[in-house]
Amino acid sequence: MKAEIAHLIQEFEQFNRFVQSLEKTEDDYFFKSIKKGKWSPAEIISHITYWNRYILDDLLPKMKQGANVTSVAFDEINIPAAKYALSGVTKMQLIHEQIESRNNLIQVLKEKSDEVFFAEFKLNGEAMDQYSGYPHTMFHYIRVFVWHDNHHRAQIEQFFHSHLTLHHDRKELAWIKE
Repeated sequence: MKAEIAHLIQEFEQFNRFVQSLEKTEDDYFFKSIKKGKWSPAEIISHITYWNRYILDDLLPKMKQGANVTSVAFDEINIPAAKYALSGVTKMQLIHEQIESRNNLIQVLKEKSDEVFFAEFKLNGEAMDQYSGYPHTMFHYIRVFVWHDNHHRAQIEQFFHSHLTLHHDRKELAWIKE
């Protein structure tokens, strides 16, 4: 396996460590919207779990040289994922499911050859990714998903940081009033 593939898989694995760290967060905040009109950390984690499963079960098997791969509209994955996160499932269950789904996906990726990782295919009729300018390959698809992970990680970290800061400021203000 090429070093760049091994490095990509390591980056992809790193999200699990972040998700595991969320076990220490308060349940109330885990299920609270990060911003008006936005998802909660629970919905974000569920969303990534659902995408992990979709990539593993539906997309990876189709990503072959010259294939024309069709992906679903985002909402076909995102809406059920968000609903599931708010269905009464626990924080620990959401975290466990995300880690398990990512580990399953990583295991399959580790078994792929270099040729499979760099096989070019069309995605929804397009040979080139409109955002990166690179041809569609398994490698670049996972690279984009690493970016996606980091985007959501930053959102969640900023949310928890702002709530911890706000909580700390309120505590100080209460102390000053005494």
